[in-house]
Amino acid sequence: MQEGGKRAVRTVRVRNISDLATEREVREFFSFSGEIEHVDIRFDGVATGRTAYVTFKDPKALEIALLLSVWPLASILV
Repeated sequence: MQEGGKRAVRTVRVRNISDLATEREVREFFSFSGEIEHVDIRFDGVATGRTAYVTFKDPKALEIALLLSVWPLASILV
């Protein structure tokens, strides 16, 4: 918990994940940001791929993960 009783955001939503990307690849891609607690990949009902929710153990890792938005994951930019 942060000051004032607010919870720190630790999850990043990654849209347009390739159908070819595995959970392992998503974990490896974001492991540079920090220790990962959980990865959840879902079909989002549109033709643009899937959505992954990556939850980090440390909220500061989220800031680093956001910097990866210009790098390709399984040949598609995230």
